Amino acid sequence: MKNGLLTILGSSCDYFYEADSYPEEGDFSHAQFKGMMAGGCPLNVGVVCASKGVQVKAMDMLGTDDDTTSFLLSELKHFNIDTSDIEIHKDVTNGKVIIILSGDKRTMFVVDPKRPPYVMNEKKQELLNNATYIYSLMHILNRSFSDMEPLLEAKRNGARIILDGSSKYDDPSRMKILYSLCDGLFINETDYERLKVHSPDDPKKLIFEKGGEFVIVTHGSEGSTLYLKDREIQRSSLNNIEVKDSTGAGDAFAGAFLGSLLAGYEYEKALYYATLNGAYACSVFGASSIGASFEKLDQFAKEHHYDL
Repeated sequence: MKNGLLTILGSSCDYFYEADSYPEEGDFSHAQFKGMMAGGCPLNVGVVCASKGVQVKAMDMLGTDDDTTSFLLSELKHFNIDTSDIEIHKDVTNGKVIIILSGDKRTMFVVDPKRPPYVMNEKKQELLNNATYIYSLMHILNRSFSDMEPLLEAKRNGARIILDGSSKYDDPSRMKILYSLCDGLFINETDYERLKVHSPDDPKKLIFEKGGEFVIVTHGSEGSTLYLKDREIQRSSLNNIEVKDSTGAGDAFAGAFLGSLLAGYEYEKALYYATLNGAYACSVFGASSIGASFEKLDQFAKEHHYDL
């Protein structure tokens, strides 16, 4: 796979319910089913990259008897993600995210999938080795591989591993995965402060010392900071948009940044498109609607007077 993204999924479906009141402890609330969408951070990032014209392959396991398997496969193909390396197993249970919407509040219940680690073979190793970027979450990598050697071999073959930094960092395996594998990190400022507490030195320094490419710390509505080994770039957010649904905004940001790099843009332009795509994701409903072409983002920037 030339100039492409391999996203290692822990596929799940998002189930949306609208509640008549926000549930409090000991209380009850009536909820109405609103719809179902393919979800999960690595899947969303893959969708965004594919919307930018990037070749995207998915690596995952889905359940044979799970009624969401055919739906997930159909959605991935619809978004131009290559599903040929997804395995179907009878002993796998797909993940689910139940999202309760009540006014401007939301409650999310995450039901993790059940799955064994991958049984590695030459074909799977070649898939890892040939990726330009490999994107996933630390807990998905921990669950998917019995050891890190396949990913380390991929790095030796030139693949770069990009991670989402969301974690409480009370699990030592997360730290081991992060500092052994990470070539690029997306992390919000709250999780970055947690990471600093558990790290022996400045996390950015530790990543760059091992040859890391970038660290991006997001600051919510205040924007983001891109740290490179020799400099940093700050970018403010768009503040003049009508927020309809913030679900997947972080994934939209990360996917657009990676998609921009894979499309040949420099870091500053990649951060610009990432910021635009994160804002665009807030202006539409549902995480599966977060992908927009570069042309659409250029128009979105023009409409909201947002300049490079």
